[in-house]
Amino acid sequence: MRANPDEAWCYVILRRMRWPRRIACPYCGVERVTTHTKSPATPRRRYLCLGCRRTFSDLTATPMARTNLPLGKWFQSLLLVGEGMRTSDLAKEIGVKWETAAHIQRILSIGMSRAGFFSRLREALQENRHG
Repeated sequence: MRANPDEAWCYVILRRMRWPRRIACPYCGVERVTTHTKSPATPRRRYLCLGCRRTFSDLTATPMARTNLPLGKWFQSLLLVGEGMRTSDLAKEIGVKWETAAHIQRILSIGMSRAGFFSRLREALQENRHG
């Protein structure tokens, strides 16, 4: 994976992992969605479900939702935590406070232990490590 991956690349990878076929509503599972807003200032998108009429973003219903940390830092952290990096080293590597690094580590450790989304995402990042 790139040392400092750009956000657009991260969102492309995230969308591929979350929705391998088509984008689906995290609330009702319907695959009939439309792009609700697409700001040119960010690669993050909002969608409108045509089934339940709720809006959601690329990060809705993920452990990364409702954080201010860029997706690239989450991706870097995922690989570093998976390699067993200590909290203080993680904080220095990604440029955040120790408390933020500890929070990231907790979320990622729980997610990776369940062999779900984070495990699949980590595998995809390792495959694209040199991309």
